[in-house]
Order: sequence, then structure tokens, then C-alpha cells
Amino acid sequence: MACKKPVATFFSRLTDFQDVNTMNIQTFKNASSLLSDFFTLWGSRMALVKSDVEGNIQKVSNAVCSLNCTTLPEMLAKERSLDLYKKDSSGSVGLLWLKRSFQFLVSVLWFLSKSTNEDCMKTIVSQAYDESLRHYHSRLMRHTFHFVMHALPKRSSFVKKLALDQEGCEEQVLVDALECRSLLLPFVARLEELLIAYKLEQPL
Repeated sequence: MACKKPVATFFSRLTDFQDVNTMNIQTFKNASSLLSDFFTLWGSRMALVKSDVEGNIQKVSNAVCSLNCTTLPEMLAKERSLDLYKKDSSGSVGLLWLKRSFQFLVSVLWFLSKSTNEDCMKTIVSQAYDESLRHYHSRLMRHTFHFVMHALPKRSSFVKKLALDQEGCEEQVLVDALECRSLLLPFVARLEELLIAYKLEQPL
């Protein structure tokens, strides 16, 4: 029997960010958990991407802990004052790549929300990749990413995972995906603003 409105979908866990300007560490942890778990849904197909995301989350967590920070702006400021912020192992560089991964997620959610059963996940993810991560990847990384896309699951299978294995909930999943995107956009925009201010990022 088709569900009219599920009790919850994968996206139900995300709540509105109340402190986008402050960017406290708890907000970062909540958003990062969603990002990591989203890639977990792909299984081994996205293992490389998931590993990279989790590595960058750890970089930020290590920096926040060692520098005793309560917000992301504080971490960026302290790492710059110590001339650490452009080192590959820094929390700042980790945050830079996480921001780019969030941009990819936001794009995936957009193209997924506008897709139909006629579309395949390879097309959806390729479109999202081309307008986000592709701009920052080397030729080798682009080739690797496109290779991964050929192993993506069917759209129907992925939508069911987002519905927490409930049947007939595609419409609600797509609505929730779009709402999740709307909640993430101010967060990602604030990250972009901070990273540009610290000359770690160039606007596309």
C-alpha cells in the first residue's frame, strides 16, 4: 500500500539552522552528519567520496578541539593567526572541501527533486557534479568520479532508501529533498562567505 505521508524520511532529521551567522560547532556537526550519512546510502559505490568527506570532518574536529573553538569563524581566525590555515591538514582546508561537498549535495537534491522515473541516477548525479565538484577536481579525480557514476543504483532504489524503505513514498521524498536543500542553502552560503573572506575560496 502506498504511503500518503511517511512518519519520516531520511531528510526529517534536519532542522532549521538558527545560527547561520554564528556557525557554532553543533550546527556544523549536525550538517556534517547529514552529509556523511547521505553518501553512506550509496554503499560501496561512493566509498571514496565518503572517506574524503569524513577525513575533512575529522580535520575540522581536530582543529576545533586543539584550538578550543566554539564556532567555525573562531577556528578560521585562530588557524590564520598561527599560519596554519592553508596547510592540507588544517581545519580550514577541511572546511573548504566540506563546503564544496555540501554544494554537490545541494545540487543533487535539486536535480533529484525535479526528476522523474524516466531519469537515471547517473544523469542526476552527473548534472550535480558538473555544476559543483567538477570545477575543483583534477583530471584524474574527474575520471574517477565519472567511473563511480556508472555503478550508481537505480533511481527507484535510491528513492526508497531515502524513504527509509517505505513503499510508494516518492512524492514525499522529493518534497523533503527540496525542503532539505532550502535549509542547507543559507548554511552553505555562509561557509562560502567565510572561506572567501579568508582567501581560501574563489567564487565560481
